[in-house]
Amino acid sequence: MRMYYEVAGEDGLDLIEPLWLELRQMHRARSTHFRDSLGAKTFQQRRDELLEKASWGLMRVELARDEQGRLVGYCVATIDNLMTGEVDSLFVTSMARGMGIGTRLMEGAMRWMEAMGAKRRVLSAIVGNEEVHSFYARFGFLPKSVILERPSNAGGRPDKPI
Repeated sequence: MRMYYEVAGEDGLDLIEPLWLELRQMHRARSTHFRDSLGAKTFQQRRDELLEKASWGLMRVELARDEQGRLVGYCVATIDNLMTGEVDSLFVTSMARGMGIGTRLMEGAMRWMEAMGAKRRVLSAIVGNEEVHSFYARFGFLPKSVILERPSNAGGRPDKPI
């Protein structure tokens, strides 16, 4: 199947909403401790976060479409005022996985960060989605740290003393 790629600016964010919602559902299904908070964020909230980030930096949205023009993947990348490039969101629909779309989107983001002079490149992957680590390792991304967060539904104190 032939794919078509296009780079959009901030206006491309509105186009990714259905796929972002699919990604959110996948994250909720895989998360052990944060299902509620992962499901609570709306697309508009995430969109506003990305637009705020772009207001003091740069943003690139790349879209992948199939032969019928259906959106099957996207990559949102930003560069902040400290010249840190981040892959903020990457998703390919399940029916289009294994066709090199994610690789093509990541390569585009990496080339863009290089061309824009990003000094550092980062991304986040939720706990429960470790299977993506080997994919990201192909682009030089390796685990650096794990951020521990207390779920908002954890109550007043831990169950057992530490």
